[in-house]
Amino acid sequence: MSKPMLFETVQAQLLEYITEQGLGPDDPMPSEGELAVQLDVSRGSLREATRSLQSMGVLYAKAGKGLFLQDFSLSPVIRLLPYRMIANGAKLNELLELRAALERGLIPKVASRISEETLARLDAIVDEMVELEQQGLAFPEQDRLFHRTMYEAIGNDLILDVLDMFWTLMSRMQAELPPLQYHDLADRHRAIVDALRQGGDAVSALDQHFVDIDYRLDRLMRPTD
Repeated sequence: MSKPMLFETVQAQLLEYITEQGLGPDDPMPSEGELAVQLDVSRGSLREATRSLQSMGVLYAKAGKGLFLQDFSLSPVIRLLPYRMIANGAKLNELLELRAALERGLIPKVASRISEETLARLDAIVDEMVELEQQGLAFPEQDRLFHRTMYEAIGNDLILDVLDMFWTLMSRMQAELPPLQYHDLADRHRAIVDALRQGGDAVSALDQHFVDIDYRLDRLMRPTD
């Protein structure tokens, strides 16, 4: 097994330092000179390690003010995810299962918290879907916005990150995915809003809206005849 590169060792030291100091989002890191002394490493190795942590979304820089701890997010993971890991659709299908389970489990909480203002925003998004569907066009951005808007009511950014991960991978694979099978997706989204507004079975409405993507992923992974 190869030895870790020096900057990786320093990177591990930095992560340990952050934990030991109990630093949280937007807390400042010591200056480069102070950190180099505290960790007993060269400034060059420290600089390389902090650049790596910035690319990973652990740290961020403010011009003229230094480095700060970033709030946790899956976004850097999404950006760095190699396309080859999802090229056969298997990982995307697994992510869909995760997304569906997550949304099914959380939509009752959404129903208990959603406001009339949010319902009105969802109505407007569905209206856009209807217009696009009538023109024979897909509406991936409206679909993404619909789900983000619903789950913003919970106030959990990681949920939004998981949803964004799904949409990012879907976008990367759009050329490989079979065409839409069902042409009433706007109505399926409308049914979710109606269930939330009227206290209906939002879980069933949500399941019905997953039918199309289930079909497309199944076709993607099915061996060709």
